[in-house]
Amino acid sequence: MIDLIPIVKDHFNTLRSHSTNKIMWGEVVFFYGTPIALGGAGMALNWQIGGVDNILAAFAILTGLLFNLLVLLFDVAAKAAQGIEGTSPRNVRLKLAKHLQANVTYSLLVALIATSILGVSAGMDIDKVNRWVSGALLILLANFTLNLLMIMRRIRSAFLTSFS
Repeated sequence: MIDLIPIVKDHFNTLRSHSTNKIMWGEVVFFYGTPIALGGAGMALNWQIGGVDNILAAFAILTGLLFNLLVLLFDVAAKAAQGIEGTSPRNVRLKLAKHLQANVTYSLLVALIATSILGVSAGMDIDKVNRWVSGALLILLANFTLNLLMIMRRIRSAFLTSFS
């Protein structure tokens, strides 16, 4: 059996304060509450996502790019792990690389779930999914988008740490 819980736990653990190591509940509410609220609104307002084939194509491309980013992160983390000394920039880079790995892996999981739902819908020749499936897809798409924004922020931090 494939245990996906560690992926979710690793991602959740990146939502901690760097200084206090406490969970930042505002971040948790933002990254999980916003997508759930959007999906709930979509279900309540009977939104139906159309153009399943186009969304599937976009998600398939993004999923492939995330796999490539994950492989690249492995190389970056391996290089950052060489010669770690206390709170040196290399140590900060390694911590950022680990957080990025957790975020990218979680985003990849969300993308694979969304791609599976979209793939089944496209395979069944459904061009417009019902409000329940649309609500679930809205939750996944919003969560995925917010995670990509977090990944961009962390990559920026890693870049600035490396060159400052």
